[in-house]
Amino acid sequence: MIDHSLAVPPLGAFLFHLKQGFWLYAWPMIIGFLTILGYQALGRISMLGTAKWHVVFALASVVSMMSLFGWVMMVRGIQMIPLYGCGVGLASAMMSRVYAVTMPVHARLKVRTIRVIWRGDKEGIEQLQQALRARAAAGVETARAKV
Repeated sequence: MIDHSLAVPPLGAFLFHLKQGFWLYAWPMIIGFLTILGYQALGRISMLGTAKWHVVFALASVVSMMSLFGWVMMVRGIQMIPLYGCGVGLASAMMSRVYAVTMPVHARLKVRTIRVIWRGDKEGIEQLQQALRARAAAGVETARAKV
């Protein structure tokens, strides 16, 4: 039996629907996005060849846990699956625009930071190619000196 004399405060109802909307619609999209973003970043960082094994291991572990967490969230209901797919699609489309991921050493802090070079960044691509050419030339000179 429903008591119609009870008045639900509008703020409480609004907050309830706001939370419900976040958990049903935004959360699966965020998890799908972060899963693909993590796998793409993991692949690119591990292919650099300069990352230490424990960094790659930790990143792979975190990304795998994020992926499994995403799938566990899908068990809540079938209505979450399309939004998880939208997050995956959005991350895949965004990562297709990435030209390179580099890890330069920060000038002041002396630690490696992640830098993303986008496909439309002509200046960043040119700087990267010049740095790669300089590194290759230095490697050839070092190899000739050893012989």
